[in-house]
Amino acid sequence: MRVPIIPIRVLTFVAMILILHGSDGLFKYKNIKCKCYEKSYCEFKKCELKVLGRGIVGLNMHVQAKQLPITSVKAILTMFRQFSGYRPFLYNVTVDICGFLKNPKRFPFFSMVHDAIRNFSNFNHSCPYNDDIIIDRMVLNDEMISRMPVPNGFYKLLVAVATEGIWRGEVEAYVEVNLGYDR
Repeated sequence: MRVPIIPIRVLTFVAMILILHGSDGLFKYKNIKCKCYEKSYCEFKKCELKVLGRGIVGLNMHVQAKQLPITSVKAILTMFRQFSGYRPFLYNVTVDICGFLKNPKRFPFFSMVHDAIRNFSNFNHSCPYNDDIIIDRMVLNDEMISRMPVPNGFYKLLVAVATEGIWRGEVEAYVEVNLGYDR
């Protein structure tokens, strides 16, 4: 009796399905730090991570702007990876936020960050801003990292913000990326 030979492509396809199905991707917050440089200009009413469920952590942030309207906003997004300390890694982008909101395709990395934030915040319209910035229960999921080529590890995303040409504050978000293939 002869056993039929299964083509290599079919075996490769089945192996890939089993690997991807068994993969337990992980993309979650570890810590968050918020800082206003001028208390007379802004204040963080809330800057915290909160457990929403088993293995689900949400970001809550409320920035109260004390001098409104805000007509000009610039941000620097820098990504760091932990080696022996945090070292700059892959992305360092300066963005005119008001210009970005008019034409989001000009800044692809910030577009990915904004896509992640947009559904959880009121940060979704163009300038001027006449109210506080609120992010409520923002949860990171594996789809957010699928567009970003990053290896496993611990990362820090630093966002420094300037309005009217003056640096006002910064947010440091610490995240863990573990795609499941080297645990």
